[in-house]
Amino acid sequence: MAKRINNIHDKFVKASFSDPERAVSFFEKNLPEDLLNEINLSTLHVINESYIQGNLSEHFSDIVFEVTLKDGDKVDLVLLFEHKSSPDKYVLVQVGHYVFSHWFKCVSERKDLKLIIPLIYYQGKKQWKVPELSTLFPKIKGTLSKYIPILKHIFIALNSLPDENIKQIQNRLMAAAVMAQKKGPNIMKLAEDVVKIFELFPDNVSQGNFLEQIFVYVVSNSDLTKQEFSKAIESIPLNIKDNIMTTYSRIKEEGKIEGKMEGKIEEQIKCILNGYDNDIEISLLSNITQLSEDDVLNILRKHSRVE
Repeated sequence: MAKRINNIHDKFVKASFSDPERAVSFFEKNLPEDLLNEINLSTLHVINESYIQGNLSEHFSDIVFEVTLKDGDKVDLVLLFEHKSSPDKYVLVQVGHYVFSHWFKCVSERKDLKLIIPLIYYQGKKQWKVPELSTLFPKIKGTLSKYIPILKHIFIALNSLPDENIKQIQNRLMAAAVMAQKKGPNIMKLAEDVVKIFELFPDNVSQGNFLEQIFVYVVSNSDLTKQEFSKAIESIPLNIKDNIMTTYSRIKEEGKIEGKMEGKIEEQIKCILNGYDNDIEISLLSNITQLSEDDVLNILRKHSRVE
């Protein structure tokens, strides 16, 4: 269950939500209304300190937020943000491990316990129902089922979030990032998907580094011809197009785009095809290449290894 923290999707999602202003703009549109009525999102901040014991840190690479309540009580509430780019049947075991490990740490250090609300953010293409611990115990029925713990959580699946809802996110950079995350794991083959992302870029932007991250992520997860990509760039707002083109030229020179696409990706494709031809399981190929299983399957389909 350990997370591959170098996965391109994990890194981009973490960068997107590590800025409190961007995170708030997403949460105010996507958290349950009853929770929004209780918390003061303007107090939200990212926690950099470890919430778990050191020997567990390798299993958790996502983000922890603290926020206070609206009633003025100085009680901190913790939002545990756990990102998944493919379904994970044991995600609630992982999250529960985190929650109780943190509480155990608080007890050991004689600190007050804080309520932790897990938020599972799913970016993958496959359909994934809201996880429940009871599904891990299919043979337990009747009276015994009451002993299966219930771990309340928030589940957000991007593949069921309409594009129009994403466009309504107030922070335009966050809207563009979330749209890219929705399209990204599927290897964008349609120019219209890339256009939908570029159209969300703000007319003026001060967070140039993050804009560059979005741009690199889109290029790294698209399979368009140079002509198709150049045409998609025309949808970028005029006020920042020069900046984007300068960024595009620079990152091409630095190898962040073409080097990644023509070098590393070619190496990954070769590894996947050779491995599959030698009966290596897709899950292991995913682990070796640090690509999601969906990405591995897309490459295999493209090269006629699977249907």
